[in-house]
Amino acid sequence: MPNVYPVSRRFLGIGKEVTPGTAVVPTFTFPMTTFTPSDKPIWLRDNSWRNAMAATYGVIQGPEQAELDMGGPFYGDAMGYLLLDMFGDYAVTGSTPTNATTLSAPSNAGVSTITLTSVVGYTAGIIIQIGSGTTAEVRKQVGAPAGSVVTLDSPLYYTHAAAQAAATVVAPYTHKFYLLNNGVGAGGSVAAQPPTYTVTDYTGLTPTVEARTYNSMVLSELVITSNAEELLTWSAKASSWVSQLASIKPTAAVTSTATQAAWRSKVGIGGPASGGTQVLNVQEWSFSISRDIAVEFTDQGTQNPYSIVRGPMTVTGGLNFMPAIDEVPLTTMLANTQPQLQMVADNGLAGSSLNSIQFDSQLGAYTQSNLNVGGVPFGFDTEFESVANTTNVGQSLGFGPASVTLINNVYTY
Repeated sequence: MPNVYPVSRRFLGIGKEVTPGTAVVPTFTFPMTTFTPSDKPIWLRDNSWRNAMAATYGVIQGPEQAELDMGGPFYGDAMGYLLLDMFGDYAVTGSTPTNATTLSAPSNAGVSTITLTSVVGYTAGIIIQIGSGTTAEVRKQVGAPAGSVVTLDSPLYYTHAAAQAAATVVAPYTHKFYLLNNGVGAGGSVAAQPPTYTVTDYTGLTPTVEARTYNSMVLSELVITSNAEELLTWSAKASSWVSQLASIKPTAAVTSTATQAAWRSKVGIGGPASGGTQVLNVQEWSFSISRDIAVEFTDQGTQNPYSIVRGPMTVTGGLNFMPAIDEVPLTTMLANTQPQLQMVADNGLAGSSLNSIQFDSQLGAYTQSNLNVGGVPFGFDTEFESVANTTNVGQSLGFGPASVTLINNVYTY
């Protein structure tokens, strides 16, 4: 009897690349219900005339890439990988800071050590927050201090001046994602380009290693949807290098985090999703983050792309007012008032068990608000587009259409 490979044993892993296109082993097993890869070589055909009635006399393989469609239920610890791929500007802070001290010397972006004024309480395995605000970052300590020098488990994203704050922190951690507008961000030194990722697809079908990798994954679309009668869900589209055999057989290490019911979400219009600006009659909301990307091939002696380049970001979304209690969705569109929008969804837990996602758009222009007559009550199906502003921005400043905040027990992405 031949071998068979049940789809239910499939799993996906993801890891952030140090160098775009250079595959890395997975650091996180990403639960999904949809992962549809499509390897797409460009086929070059010889159609030259040969005194015959045939059309094609040769098919040569040209440059190649892959396209990925993926999605599934929302997991609060998983989504940060996709948000960092999409946004690139990133800051993270922890909770309950203790052992407060300062940097006694500058620490440059790309280094994996910091020099502290005091190392009391700094032991192997603790979690350290360096800096504050939009350049705050969190790392794990490796080993005991060497004098006043502490080694971190991964290089710093940002340069931190002497006297900046440092402290030990615990979960939950608050991750803020903004549009990267310059070369200083979680993506490294390439101008305004977020990091790339390797996705590993375990199917069992691939000889020996049983998995294929998709290197240099770059997202072009990420959609989060909250319908009150369903789970919070997501979907995404991406481009990558054509698939390759994994270097080693991957091992699944599935998250213990539970997915979330969408009814736990809140919507704010004209302010935060609490107090007087919370709106109670939104049955479904969504936001879609899209980026122009270009897969660029060059004469470099390889079929892989020279680069997959991110361009401008567009953020759109929808608000389904059902039942309608007034004409405000329509009049807001007609008046073009562009209210502040906020959507928050959490799992109802606290401390290190809290998982939350928050979408913020300082200027949400309603572009459509149609009367919905398909149900028992009237409703309004409203679409919006986020307008670039100087509020939804991180350390790279400039303009941003929106920002997203995650709270979970992951200390860094």
